[in-house]
Amino acid sequence: MASTCPFAGWRSSGLRATLVALLTLGLGLSMARAASTGLDDGRCLLRQGQVRLAAEQLADRHAATPAGLARAQTAAALGQAYLRLNQPNLAEPLLREAMAGLDTPRARATAALDLGHLLLARHQPQAADDAWLQALQLAPNDAELALAVELNRLRLQPVGQRLPRLQAAAAALAQLPPGPVRTRDTLNLAAQALAEGEAATQLALQQYSAGRDAALAAADDALAAEAYDGLAALYERQQRDDESLRLTERGLRHAQRLPAPELAIPLEWRAGRLAQRQGDTVRALAAYRRAVEHVQAVRSDMPVQYVDGRSSFRETLEPVYLGLTDLLLQQSARVQGDERSALLRQARDTVELIKQTELADYLRDRCSLGAARSAAPFQPPPATAIYYPIILPDRLELLLETEQGITRTPVAVRGDDLRRQALNFVAALRAGSGYRAQAGKLYEWLIQPLVPQLDAQHIRTLVAVPDGVLRLVPLGALHDGQDFIIRRWALATVPGLTLTQSAPDSHRPLRALLAGLSEPGPVLDKLPPQLVNAVLDPEGSADGARSGAAMLSRSPAAVRDALRDALALPGVRREVEDLGRLLGGTELLDRRFTLAALKQQLAAGDQDLVHIASHGVFGDSADNTFIMTYDELLTLNGLQRLLTGPHPRSRPIELITLSACQTAEGDDRAPLGMSGTALKANARSALGTLWPVSDSAAQRLMVSFYRRLLENRVSGHGSKIDALRAAQLDLIADPAFRHPFYWAPFILVGDWQ
Repeated sequence: MASTCPFAGWRSSGLRATLVALLTLGLGLSMARAASTGLDDGRCLLRQGQVRLAAEQLADRHAATPAGLARAQTAAALGQAYLRLNQPNLAEPLLREAMAGLDTPRARATAALDLGHLLLARHQPQAADDAWLQALQLAPNDAELALAVELNRLRLQPVGQRLPRLQAAAAALAQLPPGPVRTRDTLNLAAQALAEGEAATQLALQQYSAGRDAALAAADDALAAEAYDGLAALYERQQRDDESLRLTERGLRHAQRLPAPELAIPLEWRAGRLAQRQGDTVRALAAYRRAVEHVQAVRSDMPVQYVDGRSSFRETLEPVYLGLTDLLLQQSARVQGDERSALLRQARDTVELIKQTELADYLRDRCSLGAARSAAPFQPPPATAIYYPIILPDRLELLLETEQGITRTPVAVRGDDLRRQALNFVAALRAGSGYRAQAGKLYEWLIQPLVPQLDAQHIRTLVAVPDGVLRLVPLGALHDGQDFIIRRWALATVPGLTLTQSAPDSHRPLRALLAGLSEPGPVLDKLPPQLVNAVLDPEGSADGARSGAAMLSRSPAAVRDALRDALALPGVRREVEDLGRLLGGTELLDRRFTLAALKQQLAAGDQDLVHIASHGVFGDSADNTFIMTYDELLTLNGLQRLLTGPHPRSRPIELITLSACQTAEGDDRAPLGMSGTALKANARSALGTLWPVSDSAAQRLMVSFYRRLLENRVSGHGSKIDALRAAQLDLIADPAFRHPFYWAPFILVGDWQ
């Protein structure tokens, strides 16, 4: 049966490589074959780029199809959909099912190609290579497949060392029959040659030109758009801007004929860059705005990968948003009054889209984010300033919004220098070592330029919306040469202005659930290996590694005892008991703090405060974020399931506190775990720590914080962030706890009021 899917053959691997550098090179073979075989609606949607909808339809079909060839075919398509959605755990069993159940060597080989992409995404290059070689063995006489395998295997070679094999691949490519597979592989090869640098420029030019000519001859607008994009990139690299812009405009004419916004993203982005360099700000702004609109249209179907601590979103798509932001900020300097304010808010709102995207990708769940998003414009309360730092490559921009409006203050510090100083500062604080030089320099960049405005408007609360590495920085520990700035302002954090719930009724009594784990139980057997290694070898040194390895070679009982000793939190018992006397409510301590008991208590749905004093880790994604109960690991998704049972809560949790959790060191995504916890728990705010804290300091601070919180509610004056600041100042007043190591890691995320 012929496909009823319009534009069935338009998606191209090379474009997706340009956009997200993810799981794409070598996919032209399988996608082209799919277009010619008459597929169901799910595969049609997959080819059109509607990957989430395709996955839903294919999952239903897979579940309803009995064992056999049809089920294996559906498994192959569904596995590819999950692969493109960055859900490898769901994709892998489906791809293996397809490899076992498909009826031809060619079909099984195609599934093996996809499995190789999955394994490479998991940073398993040898396993990926094995899968691609298996694909070659399944169909050894298939020239098209052999070339697809070679183009994939080339990805495993270091950039700068691929040229001889690329030249050989170009010779093999010339022997393939004309058609969409050959054209896609031509553009694939051209993109890899472009990445090789100057030595491969001629090869890239030849292949892009050949791909363009083939696409035009076939009237394939998508491939033509990709070819023009590649040629324009090549000319842009050679600083031939006029020629690059003409090629970009030709590519856009082809892209605009199709319902495929992602085809236009790199082209509009380049048009914006080139127009900006030529001094045409109006044209540049228009192009950047269109590029951002296109990204927003397809973001839900663009997976994000993390490689060596870097997000593919930050590497490939964030610059589109920041390019528009930069232009808006520069344009605001040329106008006055309401027009300037409007441009500044547009710049802020553009960065806000980055924050929404990063948090959604961290959670791998856009539904939770959508439910929490506020459409109402944010209005700063009296004596409160919204502090919005924006890190650009060549400078720092500080936006400050108060009752009197919004202002912009540029700071002459390069983004890389700011990141380096911030990481050094945080490392010093976590180590409990000297920090004053970094604290002073960061104050000079981040706060000092705004002090005249803050003082003139009598600001008492600074609500920060940090970006990137600044999420790791406890602003209160910055130093003005006389004292910590927490002495001058209460400092709260929000993940984004559109992700902050409004203040509650402050007169209702608070009901508390207090849970703590001073000595872990069966959960020790369920800890991930990387955490076990980190606990047994905390320094990661050569001697420590030998010590950890020696410990791991001992009996399971010995390892369990060592873990129990290392993870004991003796101060938690006193913390929970003291808070129980102060707050009342229900207590779950040690053996009583099981996952089942927590579920039973949360099912009642009447807690305003949920306080959990237990080890937990905020990793680089929701999958690597968890809290330890006595017997199980509680993930963010598990927390959400506990709170969204058959009887959902009638109102949000006021505050969820995680007093012994920590963020992964040096990872600027890890603090998103606190924001994610608040969202998943449907909590107005979350209180947590950026690094492991002293048991005694945590106990003292928590008791002081909750006492002040209750006093503020009774008096009707003061907020949650005021209570936290007062508790931190109590610690600072004690010489034993004055170092920021003890008090600075506690941060309040979300609604601070």
